Order: sequence, then structure tokens, then C-alpha cells
Amino acid sequence: MLAIPVLLGLVACIWVSGGVMLWPGQVGWLAHRDLAQSYLGWAFYRHAPWTWPPGANPAYGAGLHSSIYYSDSIPLLALLFKPLSGWLPEPFQYFGLWVAACFALQAVFAWRLLGLVDRGWLDRLLGTTFFVLAPPMLNRLGGHMALVGQWTILAALWLCLRPTRQRQTGWWSALVAIAMIIHAYLFAMVAALWLADMLQRQREMQQANRLSWRGSLRRWLPELAMVTLSTVLLAWLAGFFMVSGAGTHAEGFGYYKMNVLAPFNGDGWSRFGLNFAQAPGEYEGFNYLGVGGIVLVAVASAMSLLRRGEHRGRSLIPAPLWTVAMLLALLAITPNVGIGGVQWHLPMPHRWWTKLSHSPLQSTGRLFWVTYYLILLASLFAVMRFLRGRVRTALLMLLVMLQLVDLSPGLTGLRAALIARTSDTTTSLRGPFWAAAGSRYRTLRMMPLRLMAPDWESVAFYAQSHRMRSDAVQLARFDWPMFLSLYNHGQAALLDDRLDPRTLYLLDNRDVAVARVAIPASSAALFRLDGWNVLAPGWTSGLPAKALDLRRPEAGGLPFQLPYRSGLAENDTGRQLLGDGWNSMGPRPVSTRSDSARVFVPVDGQPGQVVHVTLALEPSDTRRSPPQQLQVWSRGRQVEACAWSSGTCRSLQVALPVSRPGLHFQPLLLRAARPGEPLRLVLQGIRVTASD
Repeated sequence: MLAIPVLLGLVACIWVSGGVMLWPGQVGWLAHRDLAQSYLGWAFYRHAPWTWPPGANPAYGAGLHSSIYYSDSIPLLALLFKPLSGWLPEPFQYFGLWVAACFALQAVFAWRLLGLVDRGWLDRLLGTTFFVLAPPMLNRLGGHMALVGQWTILAALWLCLRPTRQRQTGWWSALVAIAMIIHAYLFAMVAALWLADMLQRQREMQQANRLSWRGSLRRWLPELAMVTLSTVLLAWLAGFFMVSGAGTHAEGFGYYKMNVLAPFNGDGWSRFGLNFAQAPGEYEGFNYLGVGGIVLVAVASAMSLLRRGEHRGRSLIPAPLWTVAMLLALLAITPNVGIGGVQWHLPMPHRWWTKLSHSPLQSTGRLFWVTYYLILLASLFAVMRFLRGRVRTALLMLLVMLQLVDLSPGLTGLRAALIARTSDTTTSLRGPFWAAAGSRYRTLRMMPLRLMAPDWESVAFYAQSHRMRSDAVQLARFDWPMFLSLYNHGQAALLDDRLDPRTLYLLDNRDVAVARVAIPASSAALFRLDGWNVLAPGWTSGLPAKALDLRRPEAGGLPFQLPYRSGLAENDTGRQLLGDGWNSMGPRPVSTRSDSARVFVPVDGQPGQVVHVTLALEPSDTRRSPPQQLQVWSRGRQVEACAWSSGTCRSLQVALPVSRPGLHFQPLLLRAARPGEPLRLVLQGIRVTASD
């Protein structure tokens, strides 16, 4: 009988997607944003050497310690397919096969759940249709392939509700761990359902045996240990722990949430015009039931009220399951409550809000999926228990037809979008230069370092096709201190003319000005080609055809001529002069982050001359003082010192000897006189004047 739901799932998959994504060699539909992140994570990973942990992906996000987990590449499949990489065609994507499997498994577990109340194939098939065409699942086809795996939630519900309770520990250990290496959000929901099931089993045993708390502890410790260990082991294998919890850079709690009216908001999917205003980030809480689903819930609720005296035995859905579902629904809404276009913030202690806003799960609107499927399931249970025969079949047929008609705009639009994407171009970097550079350079970097830079996908596809490492990537989570360190190190290498000869650099317009000053023409070519500013170390074979020489005067003036003065606001040129040791990203004030910090100052003149540098400094922490003695070093030699208590450090003046002729950058290293003492400084401005 399982052939029926499997066939339904596969037919639905082909109908919804047009079948275009199923072909493993078709990658055009994976060329943009979240889809590109998932595919490229796998494409880089398949050719990377094996490391520990096996999920490490060093070529994707070079230097960021990325893993297959944080590219949302479905680690379960990446780990399975990587050993076969040598036999797989190029290109190869498994995401279409994953989607087909998800549709089939979604149908299978819905079929089994509905079989708890009815064994007839036709009514179960009609009820299964609501799960196979659930808008929250279909909506993820546009960007998050891993999150199409909502069958894991149905599988967890099946374990919670199935009548035979043998081997629960083994099944839960497998399901929770598998959900973990599919996606963290699915893991969170499946784990919550596991806890609900443990609570329900504990209640059942207490009612039967009146277990003591010691007996309960002995009963549950092995299961807790087995589920935890299996999950932690697979998470480690997939590279989950390569990003530390303390260093994770994530934001969005209270923004990527669910609107209270989300179950009734078609948001472009409804032919009957159900569409409500919502806040910008509430698209993550898209949980539309569809008109057929809404009518199903209404009919089931009415029958349950009118016939509440019937079926007084054990409830098919126990209280702990509803409790967990309601808690997840509250988390999905968050204290930033939205009801249509009305938004308000419920008051809560600041420390609670701070902890929630730094939790790993920021897109909380997704957490409603458990409640969504439980509501659908309970409604179908009610209809199947209270109605019989042709009346029930006719009602379910009518509701399915109503659902299909209502969802037709969304289904048609999704199908058209997926088919249109198959013709997308994966990269625009083509031509003799790009082919030669792909053979010559081993790494491709964008400067300054940015995640999700404009058109990063084209750069990453080019790098992957030439087996280059690249930091032009998108990641679901990353280690902020590591990112900032890599950012600062890259800027320092550019300012100090310490480029890697095996790395090709793509610069933004602001860093072009830095490169013109810092990098001699004899050591690297600097030009614009195909819309990209290229810095090619060691490129001496002449500029490519149609390239614009960015060293020519008509390429623009330089913002670093003396006398030079700049603040450190986000768009000031002073931000470009920061090396290692600074919190130099974003609109916040530029502060030190360690016991030393390097700043590069523009210098112009002849050796033997002196320029005068003034750095405006302030304490970054009013509770703790900066170091008593501050030293300034340049090229291994101390050039100035000041005592913070005297006030001279606030306007630190340095007479800096010119080391070589012409306009260039010279480093100044700020550090405490006592080694290892944190600086705790804010840099507010830089001023440089030439000597008389």
C-alpha cells in the first residue's frame, strides 16, 4: 500500500516543479542566492580533500573555517555523495533527487498518520494531498532545499502517535540525529517532539506503574544519552561545531517571525484573494493553510464541538504534544507581535530579550510548522472519525478541489519560476584572461571581505569551475571574530604590499584607490574587466583586451594626498587604513579588539623627511581604563610613547620618518607598554601633514 503515497508524492513533485530540477546535471536553477549557497557548498566540498571533521569545507569561504553544514548543503547527502565524487558527472547536484524523496516521504508519513484512524485507501489519499501540497513546504522550493525536508516533522509525529511503542529509543536516536544533519531548524522541531513523546510515555508509565523519580531517572537516562550522543556525533562529522556558539554572528530574532494571521494569509498564493498586510521579515512565517485547509479546520472544529460526547476514550493527540506545539507557536510569533499590519512589542526583561536575540534560531516563523501539521492532522482525524462512507469521501474530495483551485496561482508561479531558472547563467567571468587566471591562481578573494557581496554567485561559480579556493561565498552562520580577523588581515596585506602571488583579487572601487598607492605597477596588474576591478599579482603579459587600466590618471584622483584628514565613520576613507586588531566593520565606533592594533597612514616625501601624524583616541570602556603607557611602533622601531594619565594620548602626535619616496602607506602599531594588556581604545580620527 505504500506504493500509493509514494506515487502521489512523485507525481506531485513533477507537477509542481515541472521536473526540471530532477536532472542531476542541471544546475542553472541553482545559480542565485540561497540555492547557489547550497549547491556551491557541495560543489566545492566534493573536490576538497578529506579533513577532520569530514564536513569541513576549506575551499568554500577560504580562511573562514566553513563547513558543509553552514552552506545549507544538506550534510546528510553531501557526506554520502562525497566518496562517490570521482564517479559522478561534472556538474552534479543531488538537490532535485532530494526534493523528489521529500515529496515521497511527506506522502508516506502522512499516509501512515491518517492510517491511525482509517484504513481505506481513497480517503487517506485525499487527506495526504493536504500534506504533499502544504504551502509552507512548497514555498521552500524557491530557496531552501534542506527545509523541504518537513517529512521529518511528520515522522516525529508518527513516532509520537503510533500505537506500538517498541524500540522508541532507537527510532528517536536515528530521527533526531538525521534531522540534525539536514537542517538545524528541523532538528529543533524534531527534538521538541521527542521531548513531548518522552513526557507522554512518562505519564503513561506513571498511570500504570506509579514509578518513583529514581525509577524514572533510570528509565530515561539511557535514551537521553543515546539520542544526545548520536546527534552530537553526526553534528561533529558534518562540521557543526566549527563555528563556536559564542562567536556565531546571527541576527533577526523578532524580525523573521510569524504574523498571527499567517495561516489565513495567502501572500500571493490564494486565488480567492486572501491576503493581509504583514511586516517585511514575516515572510519567514509563511504558513498558509489554503482555503481548503481553512474550511477543513472549521468543519472539524464544528463537528468536534457538536459531537464532543463521542469518542471519550484516549485522545489520539496527547496533551504534551499540544503543549509543545503551542510553545513553538508562541516562539514563532515572538514578543514582536504582528496581527496583519498592526505591530507592537510586548514588554519583557531586557536580559531575556538579549538571550533570545542571540540564540541560534533567528527565523522563528519556521517553528510554527509543528503546529501547522498538527492542526491539519487533528482536523483530518476529526473528519475521519465523525463521518463515514460516501459523505466523508465527498467532503474530502470537495476540500481537495477547493484547495487546488485556491493554491493555483502559487503553484503556477512556482512552477514557472523553477522552469525559468534552468536557463540562468552560472557565471559571467568568461574569456581568455579568466581562463588563464583560473589556471595560474589557486585562490580568488574579494576585497574588502564581504559575505553575500553583489553577484558573489558568479565569482564563486567561476572559482569552483577552476578548482580555486574562494571567500566570495554566502554562509548561514559564521564565526564573527574569525571573519573580522580575516577581513583585517586582508586589508593589512593590501596596504602593506604583502599580497599572495597565488591569489587573484577582486576589489571594490574604494580599495582600488588603496591598491593604486600601495601596490607597485611592477608587482601587480590593476584593471577593470567585465565589470570587475581586478588586481592580479605577477601578471606581466599585458592587460587583457577591453580592459581599462585603473592606474591611468583618468581612472580617478586619489583620496590620500597630503595633507590628509579623515574621521572613522563607516564611509570615511580612514576605515580603509585599518589593519589587524580593530573592530572595523559596521556603523559602530572603531575600537581595538586585542592588545595591539595596526593603522596605516599615507606618507609622501623623500627618505629623511618627516610627516606629522595625529591620532584622536578615546577610551572604549568607561568602566575600565586604557593602559597607563601606550607605545607606537613602525617597522620594528618605537617612534612614540605617551602616558594616558597625562592626557597626551587623546591627541597622539607622531613624527614619522619617510621610509621610501612617493605616496605610500606606512604602518603604525599601537600597543601597551606592558605586553598582553588590552588597549581598550576608540580611534576617532586621523590627520597627516607633510614636514616643512
